[in-house]
Amino acid sequence: MSNSASRRRAAAQRHKQIQSKTRSLVAADAGPQFVADVMLGRLAKWLRIAGFDVLYSNRITDEELVALSRNEGRIILSKDTRLLVRKSVQHFIYLESDDVRAQIRQVFSVLGITGLPDLLTRCLDCNHVLEDAPRDRVRDRVPPFVFATQPGFKRCPHCDKIYWAGTHRQAVLRTLQSLFPNPAAVSPTML
Repeated sequence: MSNSASRRRAAAQRHKQIQSKTRSLVAADAGPQFVADVMLGRLAKWLRIAGFDVLYSNRITDEELVALSRNEGRIILSKDTRLLVRKSVQHFIYLESDDVRAQIRQVFSVLGITGLPDLLTRCLDCNHVLEDAPRDRVRDRVPPFVFATQPGFKRCPHCDKIYWAGTHRQAVLRTLQSLFPNPAAVSPTML
């Protein structure tokens, strides 16, 4: 038997193990919390845009993923079958596609998510919940045109990044609305 055939057989066996371990996950009242592995940075960012608490770092180890899941009740998001077959991994979603839109749809489907009430409320860089930022405190931190045309701003209390409802906001909303059968499920709440 060739080496590639044995690798395919081992991968198929891991897929069967993952399917047998998969449990029905129910979204918590406060919303699910996630930890994403290093292969899923784009998914982590989109879930943060959607308002979900997603821990992500391209330096996080598999052991840290498992510990965060176990200690904080986070759902592991991963495409790594070797990680997910570990006995210590209990709450996870195995992402089947490489396409980020399909991944988002899968997460929403598995958890029965039908709306995004906390849309655009988290820092895309560090995951903290954004706070209102007084206009007078951001004047020197945003471009003059942005300051003159935007009615409100948000600030990350952790990394101090400033956010506003820029031109890309409509494209983000359209993308997220396209993932739901009822586009009204995505209601913009920011600013």
